[in-house]
Amino acid sequence: MMDLSHLGKEVHRRYDELGIIQVFDDGNKRYLSFGTADEQSCQLRSRPDQPQHEYTRAMFAIITLLKEPQRAAVLGVGGGVLIRALFSYFPTLHIDAVDLRRAVILIAQQHFGLPRDLRIQAVHLPATDYLQQASPGSLNVLFSDLYLAEGLDKSQLCNDYLQLCASALADDGWLVLNLWKEHREDGRMLPLLRHHFATVLHATTMDGNWIVWANKSQITMDKKEIRQQAKRLSASLGFNLWQAARGFFRH
Repeated sequence: MMDLSHLGKEVHRRYDELGIIQVFDDGNKRYLSFGTADEQSCQLRSRPDQPQHEYTRAMFAIITLLKEPQRAAVLGVGGGVLIRALFSYFPTLHIDAVDLRRAVILIAQQHFGLPRDLRIQAVHLPATDYLQQASPGSLNVLFSDLYLAEGLDKSQLCNDYLQLCASALADDGWLVLNLWKEHREDGRMLPLLRHHFATVLHATTMDGNWIVWANKSQITMDKKEIRQQAKRLSASLGFNLWQAARGFFRH
């Protein structure tokens, strides 16, 4: 087993049919791991609803384009930090927290404080099954962040998966997709995304993730207004939201 002592003290360990799930705590931050060097989630103990990883902040920065969403889904729960951030920021938002591994959902609730609230529906299903069962046009925003111990769940790269995402979204709904920078570089994903979505914004983070924001409608945006809004929000969020968002407006 890989030595993960740099993440602090192991405070919980559990096994399911897909392997080990570990929780570490260094006194300042809490981490979720699937037994590999990659952290699945990181939570600041003093600000549990504040995204820590650069890629998570880039995903969360879609809030600069959302207008009072009522229904969201997060596919791939991890420690639930992104869900907590959305739950705190949008007081009327209902969120489906979807994960293949029931144990991950339980650990997010028990060790990362994922709220047990009527506005958060925990769903133990493969992401594709969830999307197939979703009512067409029912989601205002859909976050797809599917990773296992061995890395990216490659279903996110498939035409059928993107079609299911597009179907589940409202006409002006946003897909937020977490991939790796090599998926941008290989040249196959952007044409596929543009086949299903009229607006495709994307940015590569310093930690090697490629984040995509995609909408079925052609969206007109005022970059100056969005920048001002992001800077206003930064103080309450505790991090530079515009720094997380600006890469999406370079294309």
